[in-house]
Amino acid sequence: MILLLNVFCDKFIVKKNKYMIMNTKWTNPNFTLGNVATGDKFYLRNDIIEDIWSELKKGNSILLAAPRRVGKTSVMQYIEQNPVENYKLIFQNIQGVKSADEFFEQIYTLLLNCLSRMQKAKKWVENFKNTITIKKVGVDGIEFEKKPTDFLKATNALLAEINEIQEIENIILLLDELPEILFNINKTSKENAVSILKNLRRWRQQPELNKKVKFVLAGSVGIHYVVDIIETRNSDLNDLRKVDCSPLSNAEAYKYIDWATKGATVTYNNELKEYLLSKIQYFVPYFFNLLLDQINKQAKKIGDPKITMQDIDVAFDAVVEDNDYFDDWKKRLQDYMPKEDFEFVNEILVHAAHKGHITVKEIYDKAVQHGKTTDYMDFIKDLENDGYIVETNAQYLFMSPFLSVFWKKNNPIFNV
Repeated sequence: MILLLNVFCDKFIVKKNKYMIMNTKWTNPNFTLGNVATGDKFYLRNDIIEDIWSELKKGNSILLAAPRRVGKTSVMQYIEQNPVENYKLIFQNIQGVKSADEFFEQIYTLLLNCLSRMQKAKKWVENFKNTITIKKVGVDGIEFEKKPTDFLKATNALLAEINEIQEIENIILLLDELPEILFNINKTSKENAVSILKNLRRWRQQPELNKKVKFVLAGSVGIHYVVDIIETRNSDLNDLRKVDCSPLSNAEAYKYIDWATKGATVTYNNELKEYLLSKIQYFVPYFFNLLLDQINKQAKKIGDPKITMQDIDVAFDAVVEDNDYFDDWKKRLQDYMPKEDFEFVNEILVHAAHKGHITVKEIYDKAVQHGKTTDYMDFIKDLENDGYIVETNAQYLFMSPFLSVFWKKNNPIFNV
């Protein structure tokens, strides 16, 4: 009887404790998942920020080079909102641009919007409005009385005017998703895509146009691959200074976990942190956030903040099962590559997923089968640049275990 009473009391205490936890305010980790990270949700990467400003102060335009989901957009929006002295920046996601004319209109509008925010340029803007058919320039855009018939010509004239205004700040245009709009425009008009590339280069290089205006260009698919499709060479990018959005170091990864879970209900000791890192391997905030968010959801559901390595394993599997997170990685390759190129690249990735890696010899053998022996390593370089694979001792493996497991599940049948 006493034994049964003790068992009942123990169960009651466990249930009571779990009930108390569930009814106590639960604090989630401090990050955003899916949206652009801003404000206190943005994990400051001083190394990347400093590299960008170092190049801009030298008078260079920049290619922000990084795989998707690394945080390029967050970085660009951060430097827009935190400019250094004598610089005025304006950010624009240009993903929706459908033609060269629309692109040149965007540049023209951004330049005028940027000038309208400068106290030193207000008088010039007022005078400029009177010389053309602009009714109003403001943060919401430009109201034209009559639109220019040729926005490229209008932009060239505006850049030349800006070059002569001695007292204004430097203007930095931050353009996101440039590769995507180039690719889409090229499908309907190669001439338009080439025009955008050529004029961007001319604006960056001609002294009478580039004195006051610089560019930071970024995108979520390899820009070199897209330019190769358009022009079969990358000479129009050679003047851009490349800034890498590299993954976190091992020490930084520990700090990121501390930052993301500061004040949260679910916490991690050193042993759990180490295990978490062993599951992620490719240390970009997005992959941390996916796993930390899933672990938090599981713990919150049962009302128990104390987690184990097994909980981390369960969360990892749950993340991989949710195809919404990773379908885009495969779909992008299908969308941007001709069918025969995608079949070759996908075969390499399926092999790497099932075998854990793929050697250069195995890649070459597949290139022979697909008739791509002259340029097969160009595909490998693109996969590296876009964050799919990494080279280690002449073998290539997935950068992220998440992607590796996804590819294996998505392609369950494998024949050597």
